[in-house]
Amino acid sequence: MKYSIIICDDNKLLATDLSHKIQIALQNMLDNNEIYRKSEFNIDLIANTFEQVVSYVVAKDIHNAIYFLDIELSQNSEAKNGVDLAEFIKKQDPNAQIIFVTAYDKYAPLTYRRRIGAIDYINKSLDRQNMLKRIEETITHAVTSINHLLKVNRKELIYQIGKRVKKVENSMIYYIENSPTQHKVTLITETGSAEFRSNISKISDENDFLVKVSQSCVVNPNNIDSIDFSKKTITFPNGDEVIFARSFKKHVKNLLSKYPEINVK
Repeated sequence: MKYSIIICDDNKLLATDLSHKIQIALQNMLDNNEIYRKSEFNIDLIANTFEQVVSYVVAKDIHNAIYFLDIELSQNSEAKNGVDLAEFIKKQDPNAQIIFVTAYDKYAPLTYRRRIGAIDYINKSLDRQNMLKRIEETITHAVTSINHLLKVNRKELIYQIGKRVKKVENSMIYYIENSPTQHKVTLITETGSAEFRSNISKISDENDFLVKVSQSCVVNPNNIDSIDFSKKTITFPNGDEVIFARSFKKHVKNLLSKYPEINVK
């Protein structure tokens, strides 16, 4: 599992110093607990303004990241502050783990009122040893929280072949269509295919992450590569194409607003 770390402090020296301390805390984590040695932690951005973080998070489509934010991002009281930034981040990255690093405790009530859900407040005045300890504890908590949220929110397709029950995570699924074999469907995934007894209507009703595009096919919109409306085809990363029914054209068009990354031909 990869964990992205983003830092924002309007003071460049303090932002750089914090990144160094985070690196040390991360190394301590890896030294003290072998569980984390299988994980990858990257400080992907050291920013000094609200706008830098917003641009990066949107452009890179960041999710499940850990954010260390100063609350006062400008001497101008009218400017966007760290609480405003945290509020934006939470909308873009719902599983975001927000840590405020600030010299003032007076802002804590503001974050509670705006329901930011920060996991910690670290005071900049802490001595080096206590700061490193606090950062390590906070990152450990953030990782645990992210892993829990991913597990809770994970969706799977469950099907049966004979007596064996199979589970496929939704992110792996491309589409499911009727099989040439009566009363069976064919599942196409990132790694291959499988055939099992079921029908498209049942699968559509039981799995809200799949979208019905004809009476004989459901697709995973997260894995659509492109849509050609003139040919009425939907293409996937493996090159497969499925045809959507004319009666489902409106449903397919609606996908474009929800999934802007889909290419249109």
